[in-house]
Amino acid sequence: FFYDFLWRDWDDEESCENYTALIEERINLWCDIQDGTIPGPIAERFNRTLEKYKSKRVELIEYQNNIKEDPCAAEAVECWKKYYEIVMLCGLLKMWEDLRLRVHGPFFPRILRRRKGKRDFGKTITHIVAKVMTTEMVKDLSSDTLLQQHDDLDMALDSCYSGDTVMIFPGEYQAANLASLTDDIIIKGVGKKEEIMIISEPSRDSFVVSKAENVKLIQLSLIQQGTVDGIVVVESGHLTLENCILKCEGTGVCVLTGAALTITDSEITGAQGAGVELYPGSVAILERNEIHHCNTLRTCDSSKSTLGGVNMRVLPAPRLKMSNNHIYNNSGYGVSILQPSEQVLIVAEDELNKAAASGDRKDDNMLSNVMHNLNLEMNNNKIEANVKGDIRIVTS
Repeated sequence: FFYDFLWRDWDDEESCENYTALIEERINLWCDIQDGTIPGPIAERFNRTLEKYKSKRVELIEYQNNIKEDPCAAEAVECWKKYYEIVMLCGLLKMWEDLRLRVHGPFFPRILRRRKGKRDFGKTITHIVAKVMTTEMVKDLSSDTLLQQHDDLDMALDSCYSGDTVMIFPGEYQAANLASLTDDIIIKGVGKKEEIMIISEPSRDSFVVSKAENVKLIQLSLIQQGTVDGIVVVESGHLTLENCILKCEGTGVCVLTGAALTITDSEITGAQGAGVELYPGSVAILERNEIHHCNTLRTCDSSKSTLGGVNMRVLPAPRLKMSNNHIYNNSGYGVSILQPSEQVLIVAEDELNKAAASGDRKDDNMLSNVMHNLNLEMNNNKIEANVKGDIRIVTS
């Protein structure tokens, strides 16, 4: 076990002042992989990288041993190439060990994509994504609409400027450019949403990531396969999901600090954590959605096992408006409010001073106060059949 997972070749080559802490970190990483705290796709990728590093190191040693005399120029170059690849894999493994493969948040620093803005001549284009374009497809568009046809969604997104619309017709698509949405565009399915399937690429860390001021995704099915980040991550700006199906395999929809999200008439299912995760200082409006069968992740961490339909991190407080949603059959709570234990004590101070209050009543009052302080508005929601309960304050 020690040599297979805890020991690294570079440990002998580097001076480490706190080797005990390093080994402890690797043990924690191994435990998180074993109990499912770290999503399966991340664990598989880490193990593949570790095995690749070991095999490449053996390959370099064997290649060097086969050089009988001073290496020629070609052999020296080949040795350098093999060594460089080992160094890159070593650096990647160190990065993963330091970050402990966090479930939430961006896994790698992304190369930022610059916002294009509007075209120089001020016109907008409607991009048709289909193998063949017919007049029937565009009959409902105005006669002065500028059209551009693509058989590849990635090419369509790469051609977009702010104000453009992408119309996707039935079929299965993949698009790496969905992970770097920086311009204000509309991506709209034409036909039944179940037949317009956008599938993530397992080799990539992100699926849909938006940094634009205003992006809309309408009438689409997003199917997550193997990506690490949330199925949709709103890093900044505002993203709207309307009449969409989100089939998660990793984490659900994540709204980062300062970002805003609107989801209407959509379905979110299968997330390993919460279906919708609101980071401190974010804003979200959820209306007429179904959020179910989330928190599929098996973990010994009690705080993560409470996640279910919607999870809110409250310092600073996010803003959430929910109406006419159906949140059901989630493994944690329907709605969980995550806050530090110190904040719970502050919120509950008045309640705790009233010794006559019963435990149940005290908890209800605490929940009411927290919801009021959070700017949390809930109307006509149906929250039922969630394993842990409907709504709960969770301390960290």
